[in-house]
Amino acid sequence: MTEPTPNVIERELVFAAPRPAVWAALTTPEGLAAWWSPRGAEVDLRAGGRLVFHFSAEHGSQDATIVAVEPEERFVIAWQPFQSEPDAADAGDLTTEVEFRLSDHPDGTQLNLRETGFAALPGTLGTRTFTENTTGWDTVVLPRLRRYLEAEAGA
Repeated sequence: MTEPTPNVIERELVFAAPRPAVWAALTTPEGLAAWWSPRGAEVDLRAGGRLVFHFSAEHGSQDATIVAVEPEERFVIAWQPFQSEPDAADAGDLTTEVEFRLSDHPDGTQLNLRETGFAALPGTLGTRTFTENTTGWDTVVLPRLRRYLEAEAGA
């Protein structure tokens, strides 16, 4: 019997950076290029707008749709981080949703990250994507965000 696919990745981080700096890192082409999307990003910052991450030549580009924009408080995107998987077509229009929430913290800004939607993905795609995204957030993406914000604060 197979285990059910986990559905939620949640992380809570505190950055010694003001909320406007964290917001800019999450929502501007310059900010995203500095820590997440090394070959640049395109951002139409509005609900329904398009967000395009340009990763390495090996990983190509990734489209996302902006779901919600509440300046300096909440930013939500829907995407298919699994789009390069062989069985991605089986997912049709299904996406995962990434929500970033910002709040004040005595040491700077608290970021709550929540990615959901893995359990709805067909076959083993949900479990694989959950595992890959958990590893990606923890070992690559969020550490890069921390280094970027720390460097910006030290500038």
